[in-house]
Amino acid sequence: MRLSKLSGRFRFVLGAWLFVAAVVLSAPYAVASDAPADAPSGAFLDTVMEGAGWLGVIIGLLSLFAAMLIFEHFFSIRRSTMITEEEVKSTREMVERRQFKECIEKLSKSKTMFGDVLTVGLRHGRHGFEAMQEAVEERAMAWRSSKFRRVEYLNIIGNISPLLGLLGTVIGMIDAFGKMRTGAYGADNLAGGISTALVSTFLGLIVAIMAMFFFGICRNRVDSLTVAAHAAAVDILEYFRPAQFTPGPSGASSSPFPASAGGTSPSAPVPGLPGAAPPARPPGPATTSGPVQLAEG
Repeated sequence: MRLSKLSGRFRFVLGAWLFVAAVVLSAPYAVASDAPADAPSGAFLDTVMEGAGWLGVIIGLLSLFAAMLIFEHFFSIRRSTMITEEEVKSTREMVERRQFKECIEKLSKSKTMFGDVLTVGLRHGRHGFEAMQEAVEERAMAWRSSKFRRVEYLNIIGNISPLLGLLGTVIGMIDAFGKMRTGAYGADNLAGGISTALVSTFLGLIVAIMAMFFFGICRNRVDSLTVAAHAAAVDILEYFRPAQFTPGPSGASSSPFPASAGGTSPSAPVPGLPGAAPPARPPGPATTSGPVQLAEG
């Protein structure tokens, strides 16, 4: 995918990731510039590699897993995969024209959260408007929980990494003091333990900072996109809300809709949707109960 086709937010995140990587990779050169002229080159990287140990390998694997989660998030959770303006507009037009079957068929082929949530709601039309609302709420909650669970792994990595670094610090100090106990007080004898302590802390903090930074960004993206898709689905569902009747001055029922529109119980089937048969009208005078009509948009 070309960089020009990426979203602005993804370009910002990619730039931030490259900036942090450049800072980390340039650290050895900054240290080397302050070192004596006769100091060997690459001393910082050598120190990190030697002091990382097995804890450094675990922290490195966590950083790779965090990077995979971040890139997967920005490729899979976008506005085009959650809700699109074109899909919302076409759905509203079909509902206003009472093309319910065509609307459900089109939405069932959609891969967006909006299409999936609204499809589930419309298919519960035979159970009434309240069942449609409950189905939409449950489906939207399932989508939101699924996306948040993926992002939560970044929070876990951000909390575990500094603890692993602290564990490496403790192990390094135990090693250093153990050598001092045996009578080894030279710098060369203590360098190994101290190096392990500092390098582990350094690696753990780097991974934790990056993981928590992107956790906040990804969490806000999931929240905003899922709320937008859910709100759009609920707005379309309002077309199927039953008409409300209030007693008129003469005791007859009055409605904001035409008399032919009638009204229905929230638990009655919604006419026009698949699986919903129109209610039979009993013999005798006309009553105020009847099939639900769509509110004019």
